[in-house]
Amino acid sequence: MIGTTDRMPVDYAQYYLYGTNYVEGEDHDAFQRIWTGNSVAAAAPDHLAVSCGTHAGSIRLTVEGRVDPPGPPGADWETVVDLSLYSVTGELGVQAWGGEATDEAVRGNLAVAGAGWYRVRVETRGRDRGRALNVANPWVEEHRLTLWPAPPAPDHVYRVTDEVGKTTYDPTRPADPPIHPPIRPAASSADESLLRAWARTAGIAIDDNRPIPQSVRALATATGFLPTGQHDEP
Repeated sequence: MIGTTDRMPVDYAQYYLYGTNYVEGEDHDAFQRIWTGNSVAAAAPDHLAVSCGTHAGSIRLTVEGRVDPPGPPGADWETVVDLSLYSVTGELGVQAWGGEATDEAVRGNLAVAGAGWYRVRVETRGRDRGRALNVANPWVEEHRLTLWPAPPAPDHVYRVTDEVGKTTYDPTRPADPPIHPPIRPAASSADESLLRAWARTAGIAIDDNRPIPQSVRALATATGFLPTGQHDEP
């Protein structure tokens, strides 16, 4: 998907990408990591926080979910950063601070390949103008978010040339690593035996010499036999 809006609301100089099951406030140190990291964005499973120059009002935002990497960033973007984000739910959408509704043009699922790892490119220009105005309506600041499936990797900063970013960005600091989803404990052999017995009772053929298929675990979860969250592994 791709979309652009001139009315992306921002408050407290921030907006987000959220997964459908993300609980607001879980990533307490997101903005601390922005200020001690790449100066523009920080990611955790099902969550991306983006920092603006504009304190309140609106920015122009373009979003794109794609299956292949984009080309090199254009020279007209002042700050450009790539970072990794894990989608637990397979759905990632733009969210304004406090849950304020976003424009229809940028609604939709940016996790085009389902659950898994994505690379996010955050491109900005006009953050200094937004900071100078503090409250901007109409917009004076523009952002672009591009997501594509890719293995996890540390943050990559192409450039930070605006004063908003340069006040916190230190190129001598090590790049921030990606934050992985929590690892769920493996099922015990007793649990595995019970699940195999349940499958046979349900008339599902399982090869005892092979791992239990994820489709069987998902069905067991849907029927209530297996607790939610135990049918798949990141």
